[in-house]
Amino acid sequence: MTSAPLLELSEVGKNFGGFAALKAVSFTVPTGGITGLMGPNGSGKTTLFNIISGFIAPSNGTVAYRGKAIGHQSVQERSLDGLVRTFQTPKVFERLTVVENVMTGAYKKTRSGLMAGLLNTPASRREIDATREAALATCRKFDLGAVAGKQASLLPAGQRRLLELARAYQGDPQLLLLDEPSSGLTTTEIEAMTDKLRLIASEGITILIVSHDMDLMGIAENIHVLDFGRIICSGSMAEVQENTAVREAYLGV
Repeated sequence: MTSAPLLELSEVGKNFGGFAALKAVSFTVPTGGITGLMGPNGSGKTTLFNIISGFIAPSNGTVAYRGKAIGHQSVQERSLDGLVRTFQTPKVFERLTVVENVMTGAYKKTRSGLMAGLLNTPASRREIDATREAALATCRKFDLGAVAGKQASLLPAGQRRLLELARAYQGDPQLLLLDEPSSGLTTTEIEAMTDKLRLIASEGITILIVSHDMDLMGIAENIHVLDFGRIICSGSMAEVQENTAVREAYLGV
């Protein structure tokens, strides 16, 4: 892991009317590896993810990605630059097959325009075929090869989670923002998710993960804990678990 931060938050705040959801949040995400973000419900985690990914703007402070402030960039621009996000509730295209869902993750990288696609030109067909082959390979990597042709609406919770992760991976992320990726999963499914996150990180993709699951968060090299919109602790899982403020705010002891 290098020392240069891929993502840097500086004094980020967000107000909704008279309510301060975030208050001077500052931390960095190093290039490479897995960073965790924890906190009780209402602590501001989702608001912070929405700011990083561009869905809402901060009231103050800056978000820098690859050393440059990105406050002016749209969600789409950030995605094109390698900042890709998943959501707490899996958002899959129910009527598409699994492989078609994975293919959608790569369309931002394709070159054939709308007209070429409508006219079904040779170049367009070649690109679609190549995109499908790459998506099938990703399906196999994420243990979805056997269901690649199945309609996404028929998948159980664990496979839907893996599908969303596979689609995000197909978008060639440099920074992957994962919002509660183990929510609703069984212990076995969480273990499978953990294995896939380690695989993604081993390929040099940086991960910032929000989760309440202690076992899943154990894979993070560094964890930041939010409470009432402020960072109250940063450190390893062992340091976080022993921190008095965290135990009071997050663990309720």
